[in-house]
Amino acid sequence: MRGTPLTERLRSSSPEAASAPDGASGESALRRLNRWRRPPFDNPELWCLRLRADDLDEKSLLALLGEPADALARRLGQPAWAARLQHAMAGPPYADGDGTNDVLLPEVDGHSPYLARAAWPLLDDARGRLRAVLERLAGEATPAPFRPGELLEQVYAPLPWVVQGMLSRTLALELHLAGMRGELPDGTSEERFAAFLDALSKPSRQWTLLRDYPVLARQLATAVDQWLVNSRVLAERIVSDAEAIRNRFASGSEIGCVAEVVTGVGDRHRGGQAVAKVRWESGLVLVYKPRSLRVDEHFADLLEWLNAAGLRLPMRTLTHLDCGGHGWVEFVRAEPCADEAAVRRFYHRQGVLLALLELLRANDSHAENLIAAGDQPVLVDVETVLQPVLPPGDARSTEAERAAEEAAAASVLQVGLLPATAWPTRDGKAVDLSGLGYRPGQRTSVGLPVLTGVGTDRMRVRLERMPLNMPDNRPVAKDAELNLLDYTDDLIAGYTELHVLCRAHKDRLAADDGPLAAFGDDHVRVLLRSTMTYGTLLRTGFHPDVLRDGLDRDRHFDFLWRQVTDTPALGACVPAERADLWRNDIPYFSSRPGRTTLFDSDDRPVPGIELGSALERVRQDLAGRDDEHLDGQLRLIRGSLATVAINATDDLEFPEYPLPDQGDRVPAADLLVAAQKVGDQLAREAFRRKGSAQWLGLGSQAGRNWSLGPLRPDVFNGLSGVALFLATLGAMTGERRHTDLARDTVATVRAQLDRGLITVPAGMAGLPGVVYAFCRLSALLDDGSLVDEAEAIAASLLGTAEHDTRYDMVGGSAGTIAALRALHAVRPEGPAATVIAEAAHRLVESAERHPLGAGWVPAWMREDGLANVPLAGFGHGTAGIAFALAEAAALLGERRYAAMCHEALGYERGLFDPEIGDWRDVRTLAADRTGICAWCHGAVGVGLGRLAIRTGPLADDPEVDAEIAASIATTRRAGFGRSHSLCHGDFGSLDLLLTASSVLCRPDLRDEAARRTAGILGSMKTNGWMCGVPFGLSTPSLMVGLSGIGYGLLRAADPGGVPSVLTLQAGKPLISSVGVVGR
Repeated sequence: MRGTPLTERLRSSSPEAASAPDGASGESALRRLNRWRRPPFDNPELWCLRLRADDLDEKSLLALLGEPADALARRLGQPAWAARLQHAMAGPPYADGDGTNDVLLPEVDGHSPYLARAAWPLLDDARGRLRAVLERLAGEATPAPFRPGELLEQVYAPLPWVVQGMLSRTLALELHLAGMRGELPDGTSEERFAAFLDALSKPSRQWTLLRDYPVLARQLATAVDQWLVNSRVLAERIVSDAEAIRNRFASGSEIGCVAEVVTGVGDRHRGGQAVAKVRWESGLVLVYKPRSLRVDEHFADLLEWLNAAGLRLPMRTLTHLDCGGHGWVEFVRAEPCADEAAVRRFYHRQGVLLALLELLRANDSHAENLIAAGDQPVLVDVETVLQPVLPPGDARSTEAERAAEEAAAASVLQVGLLPATAWPTRDGKAVDLSGLGYRPGQRTSVGLPVLTGVGTDRMRVRLERMPLNMPDNRPVAKDAELNLLDYTDDLIAGYTELHVLCRAHKDRLAADDGPLAAFGDDHVRVLLRSTMTYGTLLRTGFHPDVLRDGLDRDRHFDFLWRQVTDTPALGACVPAERADLWRNDIPYFSSRPGRTTLFDSDDRPVPGIELGSALERVRQDLAGRDDEHLDGQLRLIRGSLATVAINATDDLEFPEYPLPDQGDRVPAADLLVAAQKVGDQLAREAFRRKGSAQWLGLGSQAGRNWSLGPLRPDVFNGLSGVALFLATLGAMTGERRHTDLARDTVATVRAQLDRGLITVPAGMAGLPGVVYAFCRLSALLDDGSLVDEAEAIAASLLGTAEHDTRYDMVGGSAGTIAALRALHAVRPEGPAATVIAEAAHRLVESAERHPLGAGWVPAWMREDGLANVPLAGFGHGTAGIAFALAEAAALLGERRYAAMCHEALGYERGLFDPEIGDWRDVRTLAADRTGICAWCHGAVGVGLGRLAIRTGPLADDPEVDAEIAASIATTRRAGFGRSHSLCHGDFGSLDLLLTASSVLCRPDLRDEAARRTAGILGSMKTNGWMCGVPFGLSTPSLMVGLSGIGYGLLRAADPGGVPSVLTLQAGKPLISSVGVVGR
């Protein structure tokens, strides 16, 4: 009885359930209640909401937690699933206790689901019952629509594997315990496993297992029952729909018996229902879908309407047979394009499809839903078109964030076709599942449970990043090379064509009798959370810790409440989500495009949620389409495509351009005017509401997994960096509009930090970078509270360095040291020194020794095959780490940090190539290259690091001056004309000259920097601002975007008053030698 979930236990109002437990059971119940009250339920308001969702109070929950099993059994009686188990175990050959080893377990690739033996009575009983149904159905129809025996084996094949997945964690634990208890016989590891497996075939052992894990027993019975019901329903529909199928798909011709059925395609919803593929003897192949296909039919009708309206390249439509609650659709075979012209037609049509899906407010158009059928991209699942307007999201978001999110949700970004990273983790792993961006060779970003050591007594469940199957979304062979960026123009041409066509026919499209109106009462699926979230909860819901009592599993599923604090409307959906998870389903919600009601998987309205009509919003969007909308969407498309280049390799190519002849020195006032133009452009692009600001732009997760969307709070590519530029601009010009926008930006940063939107605990791109920005902004905005907040963030970093595997400036301990210096300068008694010491210790203990010294390889680079040995350079390499160790040594007086800095310098010096005057790029992708001359990699960053070291405890190193000279010479020769960015562009190179002129007391370098600045300013007049991303696209950020370009102009105008952000200089009160401009 302990296998029953909370909702089933609440169906009785017996006094026993309401009485408080006492004694040992009372103490146990109180411990379990306190465990349930852990975060997020340490929030009293959320805890009350959660209790009210089940009409509970704390006292009644405590009573349920302490209710004895016998009392529970008396109160509820025997549940149906338990009766099913008893029935299955009571039949021969199980009733006599002998069991059987004659278990039918289908093999896949030479492997068999051995562990399913533990549930064999259930499997055998269900097979027998389905066999009887199939024989009856085949006997009643003339001619027979299928051969019962063949169909039985085909639909049965996936079931033991499903059952093994449910059993694996528990049986791995039981095998381990059996070994510890001495229950396995002597012999080899394989023999001991065989004995364990043999025991699983005995009814006595099966009963013991199911009694010890009653939740597992319930879920196994549920899964097998669902398989039986859904298999029977599929067979019945094959029979009942036979004539309609022949007429619709075969022009009335005979199609013969069913030859093959593949079940369980995709996720399971609504009682274990899933898509199936059916092939008849005639060769006809159809896809069976256990839902209404009205929305699919209306989508096909709309495509036909657009074809007739004048599309240059007609779009393929699919043939459907809607049978009410289910239907059949033609199977789309993937075929590569015959030639390059066909590939270009394919991507033109992809652009058309993107524009249409954006108009229809579609999402979830991921790679598995897209088939490349020659030059036709075919969307094979359109159930997520016409998404309703959901209630407001994160209640703690600023008004500007909501505005930006609404704009993104109504844009091409929401469709799911454009490249975008998904499942990001703290260590920077992510995947791209999009219809356009999915690439070969990807693995899941999170570990999935995998059985290892199967066949031995060392069998365990281990989490591994598993290879992802390559779908059929690309118009070339699966192993063929394809560069999506080569087809940017085709994609944009297709998008533009449909945009213009819809504008020309918007009145006809939106009319009451137009093609859009037909969707009004269709069933569309609504995605409230990611399938990954649900799938992870289901998988971890079969951990043995939550299989002994249904209330423990309910507590596990209450993870769903974590997001309710941010998105209150989700609270009304949790009961329906939990009910679906208890049915082993991915939760399912739906709506009707012309209505405002949300429905659960049983088609019942979800109380407390009112949606915005999708159809009404589509009509509004269609009416508002203009050239400005088109330009904005094309920018988003290009920006999204740029992330393909950034994420696919660490070897980026950027637009190059000749710098104009170096002219005379540009007056500082002119540089400030140029910087103000950047600030004004940022203001135009901002979403600004009620004292907050936000932008859409290119962002990353600790410098990796770039995607296009609302900016995050980091300084590297996020809002803190934008605020730092704007605040500096306001301080130097006296223009309040820039300062006010900086304050509004900080307001959004604060809100995002409150929500934990950045969790990376190391590096310039993580929380330490925000500490640096807040310390700088505190002085610029005259806001002392920012230092308090920086100190609180620093305190949260204590103890985190020991987990760092990145090490570098961008995302690792080196960046932590550099960033925390700013806080230590103003709060030396606070946590900054300890955080710096922990980060430096991590670098010392994790260094790899090499013949010439020591270095570090970020774990992600090694895992992704980008580097096997430590790199040179500042952003990701040894120069930045050596610099950080030197700073830690100077700050804390620790000789071992200085000694490790010397070792790092020794290693990096071994990479210097005097023939090219630069440090060799030893990334695996750069075997035949000299690399780039930039801050992140190459001479610019090395030079900046050595200049900082020269002023510290290692100033007497005789080789540093020679390295500085080499870096300056290489930067002069190869460091300009790549982009205007700080990270790998002109202003990063200029920063080296400005820093060197100050540290080395070299006025000639200051003069050269002035002339270089004139050339950069001239290139801006010719080419515009060129950000450090592929195609020179515009993005607001500091290191690669507009804010960095503006900051570079300010530093060029007043290098003595504007600190270098490339080495995270702490700075000082801004006393500009320039004067105030533009008051």
